[in-house]
This record gives sequence, structure tokens and C-alpha cells, in this order.
Amino acid sequence: MRTQGRPRAPLALAGALAAVALLAGCDGAHHPLDEATAPIGARGANSPSPQATSPQDLCTHLIVYWAKQELDQGRGSGLDYQEKGLSDGQNEILLATLTAARKERAAHGAAAGDRLIEQQAHLGCAERYRNGTPTTDPWAQTKLPTPSGSP
Repeated sequence: MRTQGRPRAPLALAGALAAVALLAGCDGAHHPLDEATAPIGARGANSPSPQATSPQDLCTHLIVYWAKQELDQGRGSGLDYQEKGLSDGQNEILLATLTAARKERAAHGAAAGDRLIEQQAHLGCAERYRNGTPTTDPWAQTKLPTPSGSP
């Protein structure tokens, strides 16, 4: 196939070869993806292991984010707590944090309110996750008890 008298095949072939060379690592240099995709036993002894975000840190991040969104926009986001990625307990922390931050902002300004958001979110989430991940079942009160020995 020709476009304006020029063949496309050589250009396509050159592009494909360049992509293959890039993916194959023809230069012989060490690439960061080599260790990330290598089997665990093949990785170097000094390779950093991935770090998971703790439930407490994730909670704190979510509370700070949504509290600042709420206060900076001056109105709600229109999302319920589940659409924000919050649990019921985390939403309680958010609501308490918002109440305190609104008072702090009114009395001492936005920067003071933001500091309070950080503090309240950290303290609330630390309390919530102090013994690990909460395991309360929101439907526990609506479940009928089963007689012992029955499935």
C-alpha cells in the first residue's frame, strides 16, 4: 500500500524493530523492571520489598482528603460515605473531624483548620485501628442466632 508515493512498510518495520529493541533491552544495561518481574528467588538480596499501606495510614489519608475537599469546596461532594471509599467507622471519624475543623477554621483560619484535620484524622484512625482491623459485622443485629449444632 502506498501513500503519496511512499511505501509504509519500511517505516512500520523500523518502528516495530525499535519497539522490540526497547522492550528487549538490547543495550545490556540493567533495567528496573528486571527485578520487579523476576521470580522472588532470583532477585538480589538488597532488593526493596514493596510496602503495603497500613489500614491506619489509609484511613488517615482518606479522612484528610475528604475533609479538605468538603471544607475547601464549601459544600458536600454529593457522594455518600461508601462512594468515598469509607467504612461507617471511618465516616464517623470524618464527621467529627469536619465539625472540629469548621470551628477551628472559623476561629483561627484555614491553616489552623487544616492542621486540626491532620491531627484529628491521625488520632481517630489510630484509635480505630489500635487493635488491628475492626471486624464488626454491621448486619450482626439482624441475624437470627442458630441453635448449637446446626449449620
